[in-house]
Amino acid sequence: MSVKLNLRKDELIAIVEEMGLTVPDKAKVVDLKALIESSDVYRDDIELVRNLTDNILEEKREKWERDKRECEIELEKIRLDQIEKQLEIANATRDLANTSQATEIVESGSLTDNLESLIKSVKTLTIPVPGRSESFNLFFHSLEKAFQNRSVPNELKAEILFNILGEKVNNLLAYVSQEDLCDY
Repeated sequence: MSVKLNLRKDELIAIVEEMGLTVPDKAKVVDLKALIESSDVYRDDIELVRNLTDNILEEKREKWERDKRECEIELEKIRLDQIEKQLEIANATRDLANTSQATEIVESGSLTDNLESLIKSVKTLTIPVPGRSESFNLFFHSLEKAFQNRSVPNELKAEILFNILGEKVNNLLAYVSQEDLCDY
């Protein structure tokens, strides 16, 4: 009764070495099979050759499973690293948003600088304050366009308008409440 030697070259080389035979240089699969089948060990103790074959195949399968587990572990490590990086990005984004909000609150000096630059740019974009009441419609229309162009927040619109109108509205502040100013 013979043993089927449908094995790969590296497996056949391992069997030949386990049998105590020497592996010829540049041996082909056919040569290795012929070497095993013509050996005394194969003829005298075929059960030993079966056991060697089974052991080598079992070792190969165990090595393959071990490598597969290591690859899965590596893949999980990579996924964990990706999740950690995403968490870092989310934290950095949140911190940046918190920092920018804190900067807006803390930097009131820069807010006044920003307000002054907004006033200047809106003045540049609007027509001069008219002397006659008939021209105020055109003035307010150009003012609204300038506010849209510069993306002026609603809270600042009344203050910019007062600044543009100047002395013409000084006494108006005594008669208007803060709520009315926000809804200029």
